[in-house]
Amino acid sequence: MKKVICILFSFVILLTSVFADKSRFYEKGKVIDTMYVNSEEGLRVRDYPSLKSNRLCGLVHRIPVKIVALGRIETIDGITAPWVEILIPRYEWKSEEPEYGWVFGGYLVKEQPEFDSSNWDSAAVKRYLMSKEWQMLVWYDNWGAVNFYENGKAEITGKSMSSSKTWTFNYQILSGKKIKISNISDTQIRSHSVQQPPTSEIYNQTYTLEFSNNLHVRTKESSALDLYYYVPADYPELFTRRELYETDDFEWHSGNEYDYKQFRNYFEFYVYEKKRSNKIQDSDIQNFIKYGLSPEGTDYEQQYHDYWNPIMEEHQKKADAMK
Repeated sequence: MKKVICILFSFVILLTSVFADKSRFYEKGKVIDTMYVNSEEGLRVRDYPSLKSNRLCGLVHRIPVKIVALGRIETIDGITAPWVEILIPRYEWKSEEPEYGWVFGGYLVKEQPEFDSSNWDSAAVKRYLMSKEWQMLVWYDNWGAVNFYENGKAEITGKSMSSSKTWTFNYQILSGKKIKISNISDTQIRSHSVQQPPTSEIYNQTYTLEFSNNLHVRTKESSALDLYYYVPADYPELFTRRELYETDDFEWHSGNEYDYKQFRNYFEFYVYEKKRSNKIQDSDIQNFIKYGLSPEGTDYEQQYHDYWNPIMEEHQKKADAMK
């Protein structure tokens, strides 16, 4: 009798543990639609719920992901959580066909982590600079795209000039959030729309970087290497870029200063802006839904769930069969 009681007690403890580990992935009895990556080193997406499976791509810290199904529970890095099947963000797809993958749920959270660079070391600064395509003003009022690469090289490509020009330089991240520039191909790069003194030009020297938010990197010594992060305004290019998934960082608001309104995501912003001009495109709405972008705050929530519910049911059945 004591043996039976012990077995039953162990079974109850096991069920309680399993439920507790998965409960944070549910809200009102349903799987949470969107969660956020909570890992400053990024999160690997795999083709199967196992550390031994193949890596498909990587997700950056704080980016939202569409949850599709929950898999088996595992303890990794001292964290017990289920593997989670996600819709891989559109910018990683090889075609228009949706792609799915598995991530360890221990590094997903319901609310987006706050942007915080206070404890960043040199490696974290480098990861952050490499994580985006930045914009900067080059040569008076012309914008350029700035990309930092793992090999310590960077590239600035003029976008709005009559003939596109590219500058290159080497960079090294030093302690104290400093960046050392060397071998720059042309110092005639300016960061303001009017001619500035030489201090506004990029030279082979060391600058101190300041990170106040997720949208702007300032250089303390001058405006030479000020970087900005903007979402492209054109379609369909926007749908294939990572910026579309990071719009929670932006204080979206209408252009009318008398009609100021903030938005939770780009989907909501798009609907609000296009409704005012009666220019909502059905194809854009279908893309937002297909790409797993949250419809919260719009009139398209039911359409979104009608599309995704049967897909999620099918994927959950397959996930249950793997356990």
